[in-house]
Amino acid sequence: MDEKYDVVVVGGGVIGLCSAYYLKHLGASVAVLDKGDYSDGASWVNAGLLVPSHLEPIAAPGVVAQGLKWLADPESPFYIKPRIDMELTRWLWGFQAACTKKNVERAIPVLRDLALASLELHDDLSKLPGFEKIGLTCGGLLMLHNSPKSEKANLALADVAETAGLSIQRLSQSETHDIDPEIRTPMNGSVLFREDCSFDPEQFMRAMVRQLQADGVHLFSQTEVTDFDIESDRVSAMNTTKGDVAADHVVLSAGSWTGPLGRKLKIRLPIQPATGYSITIENPSSQLRIPLIVTDEHVTITPMAGRLRFGGTLTLVGFDETVDERRTLPLRRQVMLYCPEFNTDDTPLPATQSGFRPCTTDGLPAIGMANNWKNVVVATGHSMLGMTQGPITGQIVADLITGSQPRVDISSLNPNRF
Repeated sequence: MDEKYDVVVVGGGVIGLCSAYYLKHLGASVAVLDKGDYSDGASWVNAGLLVPSHLEPIAAPGVVAQGLKWLADPESPFYIKPRIDMELTRWLWGFQAACTKKNVERAIPVLRDLALASLELHDDLSKLPGFEKIGLTCGGLLMLHNSPKSEKANLALADVAETAGLSIQRLSQSETHDIDPEIRTPMNGSVLFREDCSFDPEQFMRAMVRQLQADGVHLFSQTEVTDFDIESDRVSAMNTTKGDVAADHVVLSAGSWTGPLGRKLKIRLPIQPATGYSITIENPSSQLRIPLIVTDEHVTITPMAGRLRFGGTLTLVGFDETVDERRTLPLRRQVMLYCPEFNTDDTPLPATQSGFRPCTTDGLPAIGMANNWKNVVVATGHSMLGMTQGPITGQIVADLITGSQPRVDISSLNPNRF
């Protein structure tokens, strides 16, 4: 390969592609290196939700205790595969330490500001030629509750969101059905989060790839970074499976793989790949008007053009791509409610898709300059919010490289904080 660019972005997920987009529009020559072929991974199979409502990080009080209770439940939404892994052990130790009220209070305004700023950019992107099929819909999100426990959790989150300045509405069962009569999940009420949006993430990723190609960004597929060339306090080139690529600036945005890559540069990024599952039904027999989160089952249901996607689970199993069918049972139960055509043995369910979501110990992304390198920007660790925060992260990366002031305060997202 042996080429040189102003910026080389490592990772072809939503964060990497958005970073390349905003860098190119500031006049930089940009290359993106992806170990895959820009057609798979968590960015493609996620729930397609853009959610300012997700104000609280996964590292919160009570999460560890709840997780321990769930370990014995084969259908639980959270699972850790027992194994000897020092990186996992260190991550769990850091995660436990971060499950505090202080961490949540610190995270709420940051996650809110990232989401709201990113929604503006999503709206801008959706108006570009070629983005018509992404189906960006900003009609809100319903979080359904049926049990006293889930109702308490939803109403508590509603209070947090309202205090943070978001627009919410607490709804009874009948009021919920008024919004969408097609809801079939048993529930006694819900909370409507008005700012939340949804779209088809696969169509978004396809549109981004086409846009970058049209803009002249060089996209290298099946190109895995194996090491780095160093000159003093700068990374001068990436060694890849297809040759060396030189750069004036480097963006590490390889999702769950950013941790291992960072270790080659002595950048400590405590990130674990958290596997999520989704099942997508093409041409469903019924269609929802609004996306749902079934709080009791921890399942998301997202209507897309001609499709209905069911998503859920968070399992820490390393980079194991094996689908644990037991963990898909809550998703399947919801599929059967909305798509009864699958209630017979004659119509098998589509294959379960999975992706690795990069989770840091404190539940906040790592965005900023690496303190031991003058030309390396880190952008990773977005957990389940990569699609929500993708455009604003890309814009922030471009600002950092060009020396501009980011529009969102990222002081608490410093990748050197761990």
